[in-house]
Amino acid sequence: MSGLIYLDNAATTFPKPKCVSDAVRDAILYTGGNPGRGSHKLSGKAAELVYDTRETAAGMFGAKAENVVFTMNATQALNFAIKGQATDGCHILLDNFSHNAVYRPVIALHRERKCTYDIYDALGTTEETLNNIRRKLCPETQIIIATHQSNICSKILPIREIGELCKRCGKIFIVDASQSAGHVSIDLERDNITSLCLPGHKGLFGPMGVGMLISGANAKYNPIIEGGAGISSLDSGMPDVLPERLEAGTLPLAAIAGLNAGMKWVLEIGQDRIHAYEKMLSDIVSRESRRVNGIKIYGKAGGPVVSFNILGHSPAKIGEYLSSRGICVRTGYHCAPLAHKTVGSFESGSVRIGLSYMNRPSDIYTLFESLRELN
Repeated sequence: MSGLIYLDNAATTFPKPKCVSDAVRDAILYTGGNPGRGSHKLSGKAAELVYDTRETAAGMFGAKAENVVFTMNATQALNFAIKGQATDGCHILLDNFSHNAVYRPVIALHRERKCTYDIYDALGTTEETLNNIRRKLCPETQIIIATHQSNICSKILPIREIGELCKRCGKIFIVDASQSAGHVSIDLERDNITSLCLPGHKGLFGPMGVGMLISGANAKYNPIIEGGAGISSLDSGMPDVLPERLEAGTLPLAAIAGLNAGMKWVLEIGQDRIHAYEKMLSDIVSRESRRVNGIKIYGKAGGPVVSFNILGHSPAKIGEYLSSRGICVRTGYHCAPLAHKTVGSFESGSVRIGLSYMNRPSDIYTLFESLRELN
């Protein structure tokens, strides 16, 4: 949209690369068939597209193609990973930056008396975080969950070190990569991840409606959705093998095609280059924020997500004001009350800037010029 400055990329990236919309269109116009549900050419063509996307994701995140499960979004992937692996009476550890997509499934299990849980503090250094996890470990601990990157303040958790701890202790390690996938390197084998959960529509620049649960070699799940899987149709239960065990029903082919194109676009640019560019934009945010009276930045700027408040103005008022000037930001609690409690913005929520490779420095300068005029 002409004249619009979009800074809500932590919710969903916009605009998408042209290759993504082209892939979605081509899947609708020319692929057509239902993958794995027919013997004709169009079905075969659709199945090839789906498998190519699994291979792209497997290469990007250090997994096997058959361990890439397509979901509706990261929330569904996290529900599969948490509820599908928790056993009755288990203990779960989650961090104090957890999104409701992690917190609510754990609380649901707790209310059903199927698990106990503890929240570990991940605000400090790597060693402090590891020590906080160690202090809360108990014989019943089965699952440790980490928010790789906060959706409030770009805080990055040390997943490689947490993964090594999980490996030594024999724990299931679930990583919420909703804000990190496409921005920073993730490798299931290197980071000892059991279950990696991520959306397609954020840092991977795919369309909404598709996410992924990518699993390590030893992950085993009880399905929480049953239905047709394209194989073993005469059996009364879901297949034992991935990805079919968790992929009940027809896949979102057009969204998967767009996700494939988005991942290939990110890989072509390079995640290191994307990360460095977003760091440069975040540095501009840090410098410009010093020129706004009464502003408070939560956590350290340095990544693509920055939250702030301005004394005397509610987040909702700031959001409405910026929208009137054609600037898109997110306001409120961002579905992450635990994170707001952690950084000190729980009383009011915050205004959130979500940066991406599609933004330009001029977007940041225009934003802060508007904020200075607010005062």
